[in-house]
Amino acid sequence: MILETQTQSSRLSGISSKDYANLQSIVLIASEHDLEPNRLIDAFFEAFKNKWAQCGSLQISCRKVIQDSAVFLITEGEKVVWQFPINLELIENKYFRDSIRHIPTPEKVKVNGLSKTLKIDELLVGMKGVNVAAEIIDIPPTRAVLTKWGTHALVSNVKIADETGSIRLSLWNNQIETVHVGDKVEIKNGSVSRFADKPLLKIGRKSMLSVIPELQIM
Repeated sequence: MILETQTQSSRLSGISSKDYANLQSIVLIASEHDLEPNRLIDAFFEAFKNKWAQCGSLQISCRKVIQDSAVFLITEGEKVVWQFPINLELIENKYFRDSIRHIPTPEKVKVNGLSKTLKIDELLVGMKGVNVAAEIIDIPPTRAVLTKWGTHALVSNVKIADETGSIRLSLWNNQIETVHVGDKVEIKNGSVSRFADKPLLKIGRKSMLSVIPELQIM
């Protein structure tokens, strides 16, 4: 089963929920790339000292330091795996580094060979292939952006919610016009990244967004 953040976090004294979420994400990334979590933390520390480090197939670079945190970029070849800030005490303090041993490795979330629909409070940054059912509760005005391919596009990070919480869902161009506040939607094969230091649910080319009026969310 997916990690239960509040329950597990209460067992690790001295670690904030934000820092615990970072440790969870490190465990998840390590699991997906057949690495020991502490080996990945060692690579973060090396990257902080030397600006760059290699860990298995992953390259880790320290992009910038902000007060007591550093922003790290993880890549695999030309593919961006993740970018996020980490409290430097997590990678420098032995107690916090050892705490990662008490965080279980996430299992693949499947039921009878099929992907399970997750609740919003089960989503972790770095997850891929996730299914979510939720209700659209806010649609901000669209904004024009320049994509990495040099084209212009419209984007709106709408907010979706279920009984466990809420998360922003990134919609592009025509996707924005297909939903309205109050719609029940189902997202299949999405991914979770970090934007403005908060989780963001994303829809890729192989993902599917469906509006299902009769979907029971609450």
